Amino acid sequence: MGAHSIHHLVREYGVWLVFLAVAVQAMGPPVPGTTVLIAAAVYAATGGISITGVIVAGVLGVLVGTTVGYAIGRWGGERLLLVLGARLRQNPERVQQLRRAFAAHGSVWLVVGRFFTGGRNIMGLLAGASDMALMRFLPISAAAALAWTLINALEYYFFGHALLAAGTWLKVALVCAGIAWMVISFGLLRRRALQHLRAAAESR
Repeated sequence: MGAHSIHHLVREYGVWLVFLAVAVQAMGPPVPGTTVLIAAAVYAATGGISITGVIVAGVLGVLVGTTVGYAIGRWGGERLLLVLGARLRQNPERVQQLRRAFAAHGSVWLVVGRFFTGGRNIMGLLAGASDMALMRFLPISAAAALAWTLINALEYYFFGHALLAAGTWLKVALVCAGIAWMVISFGLLRRRALQHLRAAAESR
């Protein structure tokens, strides 16, 4: 799905699309939920929709989707993790190591994992497959959903305002800077998160 199609859908369906996209993404499928949230936040800067509505839809979508993923993980997550691990060329022993590491450090990972590509799709599944208690999972997942949505939505909402007030060349520079910042920041966060998970797994 191209950027033009996403912007068109955001204009057509508004916050309902935000809720659906981030919810389905949090359940596991590779749906561009983050891109939809960002597009909606930028669109909100033009006054097309409410930024408050975008944030509420994003938080609820993440929480619902992650909770569904958690339920799937409790039902058959270990088998699914082994299948996923095989596709990523990880042997069953390695998958079990990572599963135990998540069980020990799951609170951190529910928050950190929401901020890197791929991680946000499987955090609920991992939590359920690692037998994390529901009463522990829900408040941490809600906090992660709120933090992720606020950071992404408000960052691109104000970015959208800056674009509207800028000249042509400044708009180009701002777009390039925004893309570079997103790639670099998420790349660094993902690298540090994976290093922490590997270290935790090896220490067990």
